[in-house]
Amino acid sequence: MKRTILLIDLVIVIFASQAIWVTFSPVTSLVAGGLGVSKAKVGLLAITFPAFFLALTIPSGILLDRNFRFWLSIGTALTGLSGALRLVAPRSYMWLLICQLLGAVGQPFLLNAFAPFASRLYPEKREFAVSILSFAMYLGTIYALGSGYYLYIHHGILGLEVPIAIISVIGLILYSIALLGMELKGGEEVSWSVSKALKAIAKAKDLWLLGIVLGLGVALFDNMSIWLEAALSTVKLGSVAGPAVALALVIGLTGVLFIPIPITRRDKRTMYIRATSALGIAVYVALALWTTKIGVLSLIPLLGLFMLPAYPIIMEWITTFHPKEVHGSASGLIGLVSRIFTVTLAAVAVYFIVSATRYFIFLSVLSIVAFLVALLLPGDR
Repeated sequence: MKRTILLIDLVIVIFASQAIWVTFSPVTSLVAGGLGVSKAKVGLLAITFPAFFLALTIPSGILLDRNFRFWLSIGTALTGLSGALRLVAPRSYMWLLICQLLGAVGQPFLLNAFAPFASRLYPEKREFAVSILSFAMYLGTIYALGSGYYLYIHHGILGLEVPIAIISVIGLILYSIALLGMELKGGEEVSWSVSKALKAIAKAKDLWLLGIVLGLGVALFDNMSIWLEAALSTVKLGSVAGPAVALALVIGLTGVLFIPIPITRRDKRTMYIRATSALGIAVYVALALWTTKIGVLSLIPLLGLFMLPAYPIIMEWITTFHPKEVHGSASGLIGLVSRIFTVTLAAVAVYFIVSATRYFIFLSVLSIVAFLVALLLPGDR
C-alpha cells in the first residue's frame, strides 16, 4: 500500500516540478508588465531549470545511486517548497526567482529517479512505473502551458501560483506518509564507488547511443515548440503551429500510457526506436514537400503519438540491461547527452526558419541521424 502511495506522490511531485518550470512561460510579456521587470527576466525563471539540469544531472544520478531515499527526499522537498513558498511573496520577482532556483535544483533528482524507483519498488512492473512517471512529466508541462493564459487573464498571477502551490503541499504530505517506516530497497547501501559507477556507465556504448537518440528526439519537439510558428508563417500557416504541437503532446500522452508495456515485454525496444526514427523521416520529408494545414495538423500529432513513449522505453531499458547500482548514474548520463543535443540544435535551427521547406528538411536530417544512430543499438532488446 505504501509503495502505491509513494508512486502516486511522485506522480504529483513530478507534475508540480514540470508545472513550476514553465508556470510563467505562456504569459511572459503580461507577467513582466505585472511584476515591473523585463521579459528577459521572466524568461530567466524558466531557463534556470535546463541550466541546473545540465549542471546537476550526473551528480544527482550518482547521489541517487548511493542513497536513493535521502536524495529522492531532497528532490521532493525542494520541489514542494518551490511551489508552496511562492505564495509568501507572489508578486516579488526576486522571491519568485529564489523559489524557482529551489525547484531547478530539485528537478534532476526527480527525473533521474525514474529508473532507480522502478527497479527498487516495482521490479516486477518496471515498464508500468516508468510509464506512469513519464506521463506525469509530460502532463505537468501541458497543464502549465495550456492553462497559463486563461488563469492569468481571469485570476492574475495568483491564478498561476495557487493551484501549483496546493499540488506541491499535497505532494509533501503524501511523501511523508509514504516514507513513514518504509525502506526503499537498496537505497541505503553504497556497494559501488563513484569511480566504479562512472567507469561502468562511460563504457556502456548503448547509454551514449540512447542519449544521442533521445537528445535528437527531444530536440525535434523543442524545435517545433520554439520555431514551428516562425517557419510556418512563411507559408501563412503560423496559426496552426500551436494547435499542432499541443495536439501532438496530448495524443502522445495516450501513447505513453499504452505503448511502452507491450513493447518492452516483447523485447522490441530497439525495433520501436528505429521505427519511430524512420517515421520522423517520413513525416518531415512529407511536410517539406507538401506543407499544408491538414498535413501539419495530422502528421505532427501522429509523430507525437509514437515519439513521446520512447522516453519511458529508454528509462525501462536502463532498469533491464544495467545493474541497479548505476540506474541513477545511467539516467544522468543519458540526460546530459540528450540535453547537450537539445540546446545546441535549438540554437542552430534559427538558420533554417526562413522557409517552411528548409525547416522541415532540417528536421528530417535530424531524424535521419537519429535513425542511423539507432541502427547501432543492440538489435535483440
